[in-house]
Amino acid sequence: MAHDTLLNLFSALRNTPFHPQWFAVRKESQYLAAIGRRVFGQVLDIGCGEQKPRRHLNPSVAYIGLDYYRTATEWYGTRPQVYSDACALPFHAASFDWVLLLDVLEHVPAPNRTFGEAFRVLKPGGKLILQVPFLYPIHDAPLDFHRWTLHGLQELARKTGFTVVEKIPMGTPFECAALLCNLAFSKAVLDWSIRKNPLAVLGLILPVFVLCTNLLAWILPSRTNDEDGFMPYAYRMVLEKP
Repeated sequence: MAHDTLLNLFSALRNTPFHPQWFAVRKESQYLAAIGRRVFGQVLDIGCGEQKPRRHLNPSVAYIGLDYYRTATEWYGTRPQVYSDACALPFHAASFDWVLLLDVLEHVPAPNRTFGEAFRVLKPGGKLILQVPFLYPIHDAPLDFHRWTLHGLQELARKTGFTVVEKIPMGTPFECAALLCNLAFSKAVLDWSIRKNPLAVLGLILPVFVLCTNLLAWILPSRTNDEDGFMPYAYRMVLEKP
């Protein structure tokens, strides 16, 4: 089917500017490698999925990947070390040096409880590495519940007892706009293809459209305004348990 062909094509182009989500994925490997160089000891990866961070860890790190049973077995076909709920972690207090919560918090119905559980299982001085989307489409529906501003995340961290060590808005306004525009056009082409709408022929120009949109957003001068956080597509934070 045409929509399957389109999905497979974009999967093959994942690390190129022909991919609609290029700005969201182009530095993923570098980010995971940076996490791998940083963490040590006992590490809990909540919502681990394919356990991508594990590939970048030192062999001395004791890694535990945890995921929700339905998500792992019915949606992604993955096999974590532990099946459990992020709102009720099956571990003793002060068990871990690091907790990873990467693109997961938006998918839990009670994020305050997840933060509280991460705080509980961390050792004093332990750290939580967090990544969440901000301006980004609904995904993994119906388990997509929340979006936060940086201020909201900081307030959630404060109420839980965490100290904010790092906070990084991801993407300039033009990069975020390109990401959303590419996703909107791609989703439309997929829908037209499924419904056999004649507009599906526009899929022929989709790769060129995506490439031009990505390159234009990449070179525009707002690249100098990365730090103002006006219009990011995601946030990354590092939080510490005192």
